[in-house]
Amino acid sequence: METKVSPDEKITMNALDSADPFSRPGRKAQPLNQHIPKGPKRDFSHYDDPQEVKKPEVKKPEVKEEPKVQKRGRKPKQEVEKVEEYNNPIVESRNQEGMPSYRCEFAGRDIFVGFPCYKTTNPVTAFALIAMALDFGKDKIRFDMSIGDAMIYHSRNKIAQKFLETDAKWLLMIDDDIIPCIGRPNWMKSTVPSARNMNDAPLQRHALQRLIGANKTLIGGAYFGRQEGAPLMCSDRSLEPKARAYQDEVAPVDWVATGCMLVHRKVFQDIEEKYPELKSPIPNGEFDYFHPINSATGEDVSFCKRAKESGHQPYIDLGLPVFHVGYRCY
Repeated sequence: METKVSPDEKITMNALDSADPFSRPGRKAQPLNQHIPKGPKRDFSHYDDPQEVKKPEVKKPEVKEEPKVQKRGRKPKQEVEKVEEYNNPIVESRNQEGMPSYRCEFAGRDIFVGFPCYKTTNPVTAFALIAMALDFGKDKIRFDMSIGDAMIYHSRNKIAQKFLETDAKWLLMIDDDIIPCIGRPNWMKSTVPSARNMNDAPLQRHALQRLIGANKTLIGGAYFGRQEGAPLMCSDRSLEPKARAYQDEVAPVDWVATGCMLVHRKVFQDIEEKYPELKSPIPNGEFDYFHPINSATGEDVSFCKRAKESGHQPYIDLGLPVFHVGYRCY
């Protein structure tokens, strides 16, 4: 039976059209309970003794083998199964700076999702990441994590190093207490109490589509602290009314929180060039991109400051719903 997906749950690059979310585009996985038709029953009533029943002889049809003729320099043609395209194929289109030309476009395994986790994680966050993996498939997105380090900037440095060892272009950092919007209003309202009184329009936005489509090398989703009346996690407090209304706007800021942040590879490369002293003196040492500048400055402020001085303006997406888990979701 074909799975029904409501319009508000469909996103541009959805892998749910296939029974196997990791199947190749257009290939339908065979259902597990496929019915195999049985042949007609044989009639043994004309035999006197059922024990002496013998299997009827079946003559195999004679097959004449045609002589194989091979031409030099040419291989015999093979029949190739035609593969249907998705209704919305992913097309790579980039501008001169290497950014997607419009929203929802990326190709190859461009996305690396980094997940710092100290002791445990919020289960809804885990489900959101699973849904993200199913939506885009293993050919478009990869995941890795850093577990068991109480110093959050250590975990972020480890994730950045793992990201730079790949050929991915974008690093999306999602903290274990962050629930990003994944374009499913009904699912979000059933699992996140803070989303139940929201309109469907903001909840139909997808974190990856929004952040990549903004064409910025450093951009974060707008979310608030983990307490009642907490401030917006960015440098500009005047943007709070727009963030609470999920206004469709991307604004420049001095810094934005790293809990839901998309960073282009070039940002790390330019920080390395601007701050060579951040490299560890040990052989094959890692760069300390997120090390706090001082005891009063967090790793998010420090990273954004270094990125801005390296030529990358930080931005915040005020229209993307991002929930912060504490005693409840904020």
